[in-house]
Amino acid sequence: MKKRKLFIALAAAGLVASVVAGREKPAADIVEPVARIDTRIRAGEDLDLSKLERPADAGAKADLFANGTFNEGKETAKAGKAEKSGPPPLPFAYLGKLIEDGKLAVFLSRGGESLSVAQGDTIGEYRVDAVSEAEITFTYLPLKAKQKLPL
Repeated sequence: MKKRKLFIALAAAGLVASVVAGREKPAADIVEPVARIDTRIRAGEDLDLSKLERPADAGAKADLFANGTFNEGKETAKAGKAEKSGPPPLPFAYLGKLIEDGKLAVFLSRGGESLSVAQGDTIGEYRVDAVSEAEITFTYLPLKAKQKLPL
């Protein structure tokens, strides 16, 4: 008997819940629509068109298809500075030398790189002109300047 009363009570509660669930009111809109703002620029009001005009250069016209480079002035200025100041310091450090079968091999480092050089070798912008037991003579190729590294 108790089970039957419990079952009827649960069925009645389910019936009431289904009726109430269908009659809920939708939630009110929290955000109200904003009026559209006109962001277009009207000529004459906010924009000064006279600032967009190019000034005339005394009748000079540039030839857009002429051969040349845009960096001519910068390159010649850099070359002039490099010639005046001389070659950069040698980027090599002496590590050691080895005489084997009458030939002299010299070991250098540049940054984290180890090199073995001999006369006539070219390493980047440097050419090895002479290797002796006392020094190595390099030529900095862009300026054709001689530099010596004592051993």
